[in-house]
Amino acid sequence: MVIGTGIDIIEVERVKKAAAKPAFLKMVFTPAEQAYFERFNFEPQTIAGTFAAKEATAKALSVGFRGIKWTDIEVLHDENGKPYATLQNAALSRMRELTGKTVHVSISHIKQLAVAQAIVED
Repeated sequence: MVIGTGIDIIEVERVKKAAAKPAFLKMVFTPAEQAYFERFNFEPQTIAGTFAAKEATAKALSVGFRGIKWTDIEVLHDENGKPYATLQNAALSRMRELTGKTVHVSISHIKQLAVAQAIVED
């Protein structure tokens, strides 16, 4: 059963400007996410898509980022390139409060925009 849904869209250029600052990358993305970006030469669409997926996941948890750190939500990709979210700390606690067990994430982007959707299921 679906417990929560979230969607986010962001301009790639906004994330590109923010990602030029190492402090932004460190605050928002885990070391594993940053390693993934490095494999793709820090392509702005990839970073923006991951950012949108984190936002969408926070919305699906019905709290946004109130009490949740950006790095409590980690968005990685399986061997086929399919994105998935792993929750820890406050984000994981919130999902347990909702009796959620799984987060499904989908990401898409074009040159100017990135969009992501997240669904929390029990």
